[in-house]
This record gives sequence, structure tokens and C-alpha cells, in this order.
Amino acid sequence: MDNTRKQLFAAGIRVFAQKGYRDATVREICRDAGSANVNAVNYYFGSKEKLYREILDLIFSEYDTFDLKHWDQLSPEDQLKTFITNFCRMLYEENELTSDITAIFVSEMTRPSPFIENLVDQYNRPRIKRHLKMMRALLGKEATDDTARDCLVSVAGQLLYHSFAWPVFSRLFPDYSPARQYEAWAEHVYQFSMGGIHRLRQNRRTS
Repeated sequence: MDNTRKQLFAAGIRVFAQKGYRDATVREICRDAGSANVNAVNYYFGSKEKLYREILDLIFSEYDTFDLKHWDQLSPEDQLKTFITNFCRMLYEENELTSDITAIFVSEMTRPSPFIENLVDQYNRPRIKRHLKMMRALLGKEATDDTARDCLVSVAGQLLYHSFAWPVFSRLFPDYSPARQYEAWAEHVYQFSMGGIHRLRQNRRTS
């Protein structure tokens, strides 16, 4: 990738994270990238909208890059662990843009851009199919679709907690760092979730 394009792309991540998709301007992105040419975004990406969509594609596809490796060869238990670990890695692994990428992700969940429909169709819908299949295998053949869905949402809720509640959580537990401790958090979520799944299977046998 051309160095100027890289700088504009990184600047776009920072500015969109701070201002949001609607309020960010091409001028601010160029200024953040150190470019005096306000047409640089249009030259390299075509428009602010296309730059933002490219950033979203990076965020939403990065998870699948990890998730799809050998997925079909894994046991349902290892699939769940892979799902949890990769989700935590995507949101919390430390690099210079992690917090900004997470901010954009959270913004799409709370104030979705016009691209959300296409993103769901391209990334989330195929992903949810394989994750629901995994959850049904963990719960047993008698599990209902509603139970599989609710269990999957429960796991995702644990993974997303730090992202959505960080302004409060960081003040209650100032020494905690998701970037430094995401692997331990992923293991906790896995063990906690497997315990709940096991209990649901037991309850169904005794009811």
C-alpha cells in the first residue's frame, strides 16, 4: 500500500473513531495524516464514504481471517474457544489503533452507518450460521433454535462488555487492561460459557 494511502487510512480510523462517520470531514482526515491537500482522500479512496467502508471491511473481515482457519476440522468445544479468543483479539489486542477500531465498531452497533445492511449480509449472516450450528452441537440435538440463539448472544454479551461499559468499568477497576489481559478474559468467558451450556444439557435430561 502506498505510504500516503496508509497514512490517510490510519488517519481515517482515528478521526472516524473520534468524530463518528457523519461528523468526520475529509479536511480533518487529511490534516491528521499530515497532508495539506484536501483532495487526497478523494484521490486515494474516491470519497469519505468509500474510505469509511474500506475501514469497516477491515474490521469486519479481520475476525473471519482468524475464525475460518481449520474451522470445520475443530470440535464444537474448540470452535467455541476459537470464536471467543478471536473476538477478544480483534477488539482488545494491543496495537496503536486498537482503541480507535473498537470505537468505530461500537459506533456501528449504536449509531449504524448506511453500510450496516450490507455488512450484515456480507459478514454477520454467514458467520451466525456457523456459530449457531456450533452452539446446537454443544447443546445437544434436542436444543431449540431459540436456546442456541440465546446462548450465542450470552457469549457475545460477555465479550462486548468491556467495549460498551469501558467508561464505567475503567473507573471501577483502574488497574485492569483488556489489551494486557484479553487472553485470560477469553479463557474465563469460555469456561463460564461451557459451564452454562453443560448445566442446560443437564437440566434438559432431568426435566
